[in-house]
Amino acid sequence: MKRREFLKASAAAVAVGAGWIADLSAASDDDIDYIGGKILGYKPLPAPAAFHRSQAKFRWIMGGSRSGKSESNIGYDLCSFAIGIHPFRKTPKKATIWAVADSWPLVGKLLWGEKVKDYLPSEQIKRIIWHNTREEIPKEIQLVNGNKIEFKSGEQGRKAFEGRPLHAIYQDEQLSGDSVGIFTEIQARLLDYHGFFAGSMTPIQPQPWLEERVINLPPTDEIFYANLNDNRRSRGGYIPDAEIDMMIADWPAEVQQTRIEGYFAAFFGAVYKTFSRKVHVCKPFKIPNDWQRYRAIDWGFNNPFVCLWMARDHDNRWYVYNEHYAAQQTLAYHAAEIKRISGKERYRVTWADHEAQERHEFRQLGIDTMPAKKDRHLGIEVVRAALKVQGDGRPRLQIFDTCKHTIKEMGGYKWAEGNETRDAKDEPLQLNDHTCDCVRYGIYGVDHKGYFSRLVA
Repeated sequence: MKRREFLKASAAAVAVGAGWIADLSAASDDDIDYIGGKILGYKPLPAPAAFHRSQAKFRWIMGGSRSGKSESNIGYDLCSFAIGIHPFRKTPKKATIWAVADSWPLVGKLLWGEKVKDYLPSEQIKRIIWHNTREEIPKEIQLVNGNKIEFKSGEQGRKAFEGRPLHAIYQDEQLSGDSVGIFTEIQARLLDYHGFFAGSMTPIQPQPWLEERVINLPPTDEIFYANLNDNRRSRGGYIPDAEIDMMIADWPAEVQQTRIEGYFAAFFGAVYKTFSRKVHVCKPFKIPNDWQRYRAIDWGFNNPFVCLWMARDHDNRWYVYNEHYAAQQTLAYHAAEIKRISGKERYRVTWADHEAQERHEFRQLGIDTMPAKKDRHLGIEVVRAALKVQGDGRPRLQIFDTCKHTIKEMGGYKWAEGNETRDAKDEPLQLNDHTCDCVRYGIYGVDHKGYFSRLVA
């Protein structure tokens, strides 16, 4: 079989969903040397197969650990595109491709050592420029066809991702630094050549910007989920069932869903481990007139000043239905905005942090407040109880999807971590927690036995 016919046959097999050719008996030694045994023998699982076929400008494959996501993205997709035999994407001449990981050690170990080195045929490599020769961390791979793969590390920061236009960018796993800034640069790099982005990850780190993009996919994006259980041998995968069962049993409960299915869920160190946009965020609706209404305020100037509007229905379910979130503004400005948003609504109480001066000034501006119950740990437990899904399948706390800051901070609220110079504290990080404080003030102030009744007595 001629090489061109062989490649067309391989692509056709993929197109009809049959998977790549696993039997290499049809391939000559020259074919195998030219294309590589790993590429010719590659047989994707269902989600990766759909990922390869997608023509989206931004393709995402989220998956659990060992679900085949990195193998499909960095192993097959990147390398087949680089050598010009991707079955669904035409490779331009003299294409420049970036391969991105969070750190240089991960570039060497994961991108190169475990994926590209296996899939990219040695006959296709003209030259390797090393970032670190001793540790085998590549900086650039020049191919015989004139294309090149340049490796990037997220720890280089946003500045390193500025520059010239690119044809394709492949990323494996989340970036822990300035992920928003780097992704902004990545988008800019793809404009001139109408390039594409392909990302694979198990979303363990809380990144609200990415979670929001994944949930509300723009028309340029398509997402696929590689479930670890699809890689069981009993389902036609590659890993023995017993090995998968052992892995799952070793994972903390808070990250099992993410590591199995690839969906954003709870994260290591999360205060509200059960918070999920799918469960706790809802579309806005008109709050009935007979529901109890509350407001909660967290003072701030350099840090944001926050006011949340909260309603409680007859089944003791809470809804955060409006928010005011602004920094470096006067109390008079905040009071005017709160009055504007509140309109003619009436509130049982407006909770506020204990600062006497601010509460006095707000009273002078026409807004009376009550001191919030500030026991952080007991308050967190009350909020956790409200987040719990009840017997009817619904939680006792939901947030309107228009309250963007509240959703973002509830998902990213974390416990403080220790390091070499500081012991971990049993306290949440006081960072991007302003709406979380307000949610706690409102729910704890009402649901905590006796506190509200003592204040209004």
